[in-house]
Amino acid sequence: MMYQKSWRIVFLVLTIGIVAGCAPKPHVDIYMLPVTGQKGAVVDVPKGSVTVKQNGVQITLEPLDEVELYKVTKNSRINPYVSVNRRGNVDPLYTVFELRVHNADNKRVVVEDLAVLIDDAGEQRTSLPYAYFKDFYTNVSPQTVVHRDIGYRYRYPYPRSYYYSPYRYYYPHRYRYVSPYYRTYNVYPDANRLRNAHMVVRETIFDGGKLFPGAKRNGLLVFDRIDTGVGDVTVIIPEVIVIDKDGNQSKVDFEFNFRQVVAVKE
Repeated sequence: MMYQKSWRIVFLVLTIGIVAGCAPKPHVDIYMLPVTGQKGAVVDVPKGSVTVKQNGVQITLEPLDEVELYKVTKNSRINPYVSVNRRGNVDPLYTVFELRVHNADNKRVVVEDLAVLIDDAGEQRTSLPYAYFKDFYTNVSPQTVVHRDIGYRYRYPYPRSYYYSPYRYYYPHRYRYVSPYYRTYNVYPDANRLRNAHMVVRETIFDGGKLFPGAKRNGLLVFDRIDTGVGDVTVIIPEVIVIDKDGNQSKVDFEFNFRQVVAVKE
């Protein structure tokens, strides 16, 4: 009895280890640090955010790393901002900031859904609006993939969309030699997965708007992923329209400075 119990414990430990090994493992490889000393800006070091207040409007910009992006959804399969491979490694697909706007005491504030990012090489890119993702998720078509495979394989008995891949390896005999070859097959979009990812974007991305006195608005600014070699970046929220209590209108640019740091792997 004690022998059987010991084997059960060993089996349980091995099972937990296998499950834990296959689970997604998000960790920070690249992160953004706020540049201190920005004129008229308040830096929150623990959060890594920068807050700028002008003409009664307060805007906060906070960069999100892959760990924070991974937590946007409970199901990583429908997370539009990260990619999870078979080994469970989590990689960000975009450079993302959380934007928070507060109209403290103006009659009206209008913020557009586009922002600008300029890196230290002078390259300028515009944030990706909701319309971009809407077109991306509604115009997905089947693709043909060339896959290098070794050995025999068989189809899963479940719907193809249930798995990351429609096939898995199968070796009928451990000593049988099978030469490598290539095979072509079609990959069909998962309608439910696309629809859910689309909904996540719709609920999280910053799409602009009008803010009345005391109103707050927040969302994500999403840019194409910047290169790891980029250091300093400047994010500009351009031409925020401010209408004060007297009805006077002005346009104000909000500027935020960050530095991209690549984590050193131990």
